[in-house]
Amino acid sequence: MFRGTLVWVVVSFLLVGSASANGTLTGKLELPKDPPERPGVESMGFLDRIENPLAPLRPVAATQRMVIVLLGDEKPVSPPQVVIELLGDSFSRGVAAAPAGAEVVIKNVSKSARTLEAAEDPKLIPQGPINPTGPKSFRVNDVDKVYTISDKDTPHLKMKLVVVNTQYFAYPNDAGQYEIPGIPAGNYKLKIWYGDGWLERPDDTVEVKEKGKTEFNPKVSAYGAPAGKK
Repeated sequence: MFRGTLVWVVVSFLLVGSASANGTLTGKLELPKDPPERPGVESMGFLDRIENPLAPLRPVAATQRMVIVLLGDEKPVSPPQVVIELLGDSFSRGVAAAPAGAEVVIKNVSKSARTLEAAEDPKLIPQGPINPTGPKSFRVNDVDKVYTISDKDTPHLKMKLVVVNTQYFAYPNDAGQYEIPGIPAGNYKLKIWYGDGWLERPDDTVEVKEKGKTEFNPKVSAYGAPAGKK
């Protein structure tokens, strides 16, 4: 679950030691008119799900599972820190990104203790519950590695952590708008991660100006299946 819940997880990024701000890439995704298909049921409760006779189901918020990534010759000057705040029983986003070499810090600011684990590497996150006074931290080093972070006692509490070889990425809002500041001037490849993998679409080439804003509106012709899990 993402939006529509009373609690969520906020993901913030502290780019430590980054170069002074240069150009800014901004724009809006051109999204398909039809929302993506709702994923199947992964876990069952006490009763089967039924349609609400009083209100239609909300469409899937596709942008909550997207990351817009710029790849170029520039690499992070020093590994940044990625802070993930756990506020309760769900995430605000289905996907978060972290540059290779970054320290990932998970802070639980709720009153409920949670024990999180990465399915692909059970030793990645230090063992034990995360409570308001004890954040967990770990480093991610392998580019294109994807971690599924969840609480085994709460099946719906789940998110994807994507390791990328850049510190220049952004999360589009519900309207598809995004902004990536502090980019050195030059040509970059723009890729879009959706759900479990990169969207199967040609990578865009974007030229970022030395100063000011560069506007670019990537087109997503169809959600479809990702190009493959990375």
